[in-house]
Amino acid sequence: MGSQILKSLNEARNICLATPSIYPQVVPGVLPVVGQQQPLELRRWGADFLAETFASPVLPAEDKQKMALAVLDTLTKYVHRKEDIGEEEDAAVVKSAVQCAASIYPLVFRHTLSTQDSAEVWAKMAGIKSDILRTMDSALAGVRICGIKFIARVVQVQTPGLISDPRRPEQNEISLALLSRDHPVLRPSQLEAEASGLLDRLLGVLQDNSSDALVVTATLGALSVLVQRRPSISSKILMTVLNYNPLVLAVNGLAKMGGKERVAVKSTTRTTMSFLLNVLKRNPNQPMAARLQQRTEQLRHSLIEVFSETGPGKRPAPDEPIDGLDNHKRMRTEQGTPNGMMAQQQQFQPGYIPPLPPGPVSYAQLFTLNADSSAAGFHVEAIPLHLVNQLVPALLASIDQQRLTAAITAVQTRFLEYTKRPPGTALQAVRAVTGGEEEDDYDPEGTVAVAGEEAQIMNRVDMMPIEGAQQQQDSGGPVQPFVLEAGPPLTGREREEISKLALTRVFGTLAELDKSVKAKGPKKTDSETKGFNRLASTGLGQDRDGWVALLIRLATRSTFDLNGEAEESTVKQENDDRSLTKRGGASLPFDLATAIRQTLLNYVMEDFRRRIDVAIAWLNEEWYSDRLAYLSRHTPQDSTRSPPTMSHDLPNYTRSCLLTLDTLTTYLDDRAKDGRLLIRFLSEIPEIDAQVLTRVAKIADDPERVQMACQALLYLIMFRPPVRGLAVDAAEGLWRGNEDARVGVGKILAKWRPEVLREGLEEEGKGKVEGGGEVKAVEEVNGEVKADG
Repeated sequence: MGSQILKSLNEARNICLATPSIYPQVVPGVLPVVGQQQPLELRRWGADFLAETFASPVLPAEDKQKMALAVLDTLTKYVHRKEDIGEEEDAAVVKSAVQCAASIYPLVFRHTLSTQDSAEVWAKMAGIKSDILRTMDSALAGVRICGIKFIARVVQVQTPGLISDPRRPEQNEISLALLSRDHPVLRPSQLEAEASGLLDRLLGVLQDNSSDALVVTATLGALSVLVQRRPSISSKILMTVLNYNPLVLAVNGLAKMGGKERVAVKSTTRTTMSFLLNVLKRNPNQPMAARLQQRTEQLRHSLIEVFSETGPGKRPAPDEPIDGLDNHKRMRTEQGTPNGMMAQQQQFQPGYIPPLPPGPVSYAQLFTLNADSSAAGFHVEAIPLHLVNQLVPALLASIDQQRLTAAITAVQTRFLEYTKRPPGTALQAVRAVTGGEEEDDYDPEGTVAVAGEEAQIMNRVDMMPIEGAQQQQDSGGPVQPFVLEAGPPLTGREREEISKLALTRVFGTLAELDKSVKAKGPKKTDSETKGFNRLASTGLGQDRDGWVALLIRLATRSTFDLNGEAEESTVKQENDDRSLTKRGGASLPFDLATAIRQTLLNYVMEDFRRRIDVAIAWLNEEWYSDRLAYLSRHTPQDSTRSPPTMSHDLPNYTRSCLLTLDTLTTYLDDRAKDGRLLIRFLSEIPEIDAQVLTRVAKIADDPERVQMACQALLYLIMFRPPVRGLAVDAAEGLWRGNEDARVGVGKILAKWRPEVLREGLEEEGKGKVEGGGEVKAVEEVNGEVKADG
């Protein structure tokens, strides 16, 4: 029965590993099966599964936080087994439970921060923490190492960290800095004091110069994370590590140390050196950089001195051989030289050609006939081209024909020797690159590095084509052209996501160019072409105007077929919205042009005083594109049709212009002299109708911006004669509907439509007779109507 349950659990685990999104459905169903009363095999499986679940990097933090609250009871029973049942829990179960607790501690802390009534949840987590801290010193080595990791996680959470964005607390790192002083459950002072005590407990391992290599290595690994992420306690940690002496077991000499002690001394010393070097590499300019470098060199020389077989009175051997060869390689090289001549002496003999190295040979090695390694490392591209043109003819003229013939013969001989070599196995190729000798001394870092290098080379050798098959392919005829198989077609959702991503990146680039323009000023070019015929790609990639023109034309000129001949081209609806509907009535879920228009509007409004030129250029392009579409639908012979108007034949321009004006008028401020900005906008857009002027007149609803609206209407009347009548109508509407605007609009109407003022004067005169009012906005002098003020 137990084996069948384990089989089902392993299948569920494999499914979760393949599809991490189903962890929230699987974990609640697994918890009853792996509880405290279940057999040992099921408890071991359950503890390992929970530790693996919360350590998964692909599972979202939100899902982990929800599941963390559900597993607290199970973890409590794992660590409380002796108090509940009276028997010790299995070490493997406790070790996995401690790992799981280290993973969920920050999640429970964040849940407690955001939830006011979470005292019970935090009490469970505090109980688990108390049990782990109480029993870890007397537990086995594996449990103790996991407990060190748990303590480091608690210190990291209960120590103030950096706040990257105070407005987005859910995206900041979980630390004590997120906790408010008046939290009903958590007390910042208590948590910070507890973290300080736990840090002293970790540092006590190094302060006591512990000889347990496993505990010291685990402690240094945990402290490295704290030094990186918690600058407030990094100085204290570094001072403790600098004072730590990993060679405490070597005080009595090498002869009195056993094999276990030698391995422990080497392991702890090299781990300490790696810790100091990583800290120095991460921040080379820190105040303690000199002390870190000095301590690293001191540990290195001390380690060499301790394990030197010549004794302290003699000069120790250097770390690396002077000539680049160790003793074994030097012996083999000297045995292979003819006449007993040393390899170093042969290299300086005239006409000497070094042999090819064993294993695979590159073209550079095949044609290199000089034994000097510095010549092989020189890159010829470092010489300027004009010097090469001067040197090559002189060198070719000075070459000795005999030496050139000898060099060609040497290359041919080396190539023939290489082709006659027996094919080697993959293991031999690995040994040729990494070396096949085993070292007597144990080096954990070196072992891991060599093993990883051997694995990489074995994988590359396994992927190499078979020599026989390659020869058959070479002799089978001409090589056929390689055609890359086309990928699967993109779905609509994929196209939408890729389009949105591209749009975000392009506008991000545009924002960076805006920063450079503010810092350096606009780039001026005399040959730049203005108008509709300029190239959108001018300065693309480095010029802000080029990017803006490209985006605007992507939005305005790429969404319809001017001739209307394509079957799937966009056409006009009844409401003239030709950019949102295809033939057949199917609506598009995502339209790139619409998305660009909306993003352009947002981009302009983020800094509308500086980017008003972008809005003007965009609306001019919209009007131009709509005009082209209108002319393509109506032939020139159709002379009876009236000229195009905004609301009927310029759909995209109308919608974009009104939306931009509605958004812009929300931010206009008369105190910031934004009236000039409004006048510039109205003067440079290509077409204005009654809808635009209605929105301009609506600005006068704000008493502080009445003068801005009046000035805009006066400018249109004086300098845009085609819309003079519409502007005067808008001024008359303000006169009749807005009492605050009468003084400003009265000056306009006094010149362009005085009859309105006469009517107003008559009505006010009647009102004065009937009601005795004193309101007087206009007066008539010598038959002329004048406005007050």
